[in-house]
Amino acid sequence: MDLKEAERQLDASADHRVLRRIPPVTQWAFPVAGETTRRALFIDVETTGLSLETDEVIELALLPFEYDPRAGVVTAVFESAAFTGFRQPGFPIPDSSTRIHGISDKDVAGATIDAVHVERLVRDAQLIVAHNAAFDRPMVEKHWPVFSHRSWACSLNDVSWRDEGFGAGKLDYILTSLGWFYDSHRALADALAGAFLLTRTLPVSNRSVLAALLESARRPLKAVRAEGAAFEKRDALRQRGYRWDTGDGDRRAKAWWIMTPDPDAEIAWLNREIYASPRAPPVVDMPATLRYSGRIWDTDIGA
Repeated sequence: MDLKEAERQLDASADHRVLRRIPPVTQWAFPVAGETTRRALFIDVETTGLSLETDEVIELALLPFEYDPRAGVVTAVFESAAFTGFRQPGFPIPDSSTRIHGISDKDVAGATIDAVHVERLVRDAQLIVAHNAAFDRPMVEKHWPVFSHRSWACSLNDVSWRDEGFGAGKLDYILTSLGWFYDSHRALADALAGAFLLTRTLPVSNRSVLAALLESARRPLKAVRAEGAAFEKRDALRQRGYRWDTGDGDRRAKAWWIMTPDPDAEIAWLNREIYASPRAPPVVDMPATLRYSGRIWDTDIGA
């Protein structure tokens, strides 16, 4: 029995599922581009750890692609123009991180990333996409400021994965659920997998992942800060999707915060579920040029 026949029989079985490796970009089926296309980058990083404050990027991948903003489809991926490179951090890579991505101090010894090359690719893009941009964007902005001048979208948070029937939003989990696998935890492999995900069709809404992402990214959003929330309310805030801001001394208080298209409804929830008496929490505009950035709170905070 050849592989195709075996796959056919397994696909027909209710007791088995077939996972297929993501094919090379040359085998992806791209729709014909419309009159207007735009350039974007799918980016991924590997780091020394998970702290936005103290950890550093040790591998960066930038994958250019083209998309039709009206149809919401990827029309080309330029793997030959992709950039990937190592960067030596200011301290040894922890063993716990090496066990995840396989990158050791020996791999990055003396390595630097060409900032001019990075800047050229970023300036050619109208949109930067990452899977978990809330981590990737602050990490790259502190090394390469050019990233702070572009609009960003997130394939993790700008798609309603639970509404589409997925139990989690991790990249490998989503792709596995759709019947695909790849060699993860290296920057370019993850970026290619992320770009491939954008070409997939969502099972409930029956639209492309990119179309859902663009619709969400275009919505006006506000950031609501739940300053002064009681410690015992942290689980309720976390479950609702709030993130923790460590503050900035006297300039900005520590607070839980969330991005939302409906700040009035969010404030009503806070006053109902979190605060003992009504408050008017600070609300900040959140354009695509600031979303997911570590610079969110660099502006004056006020309603």
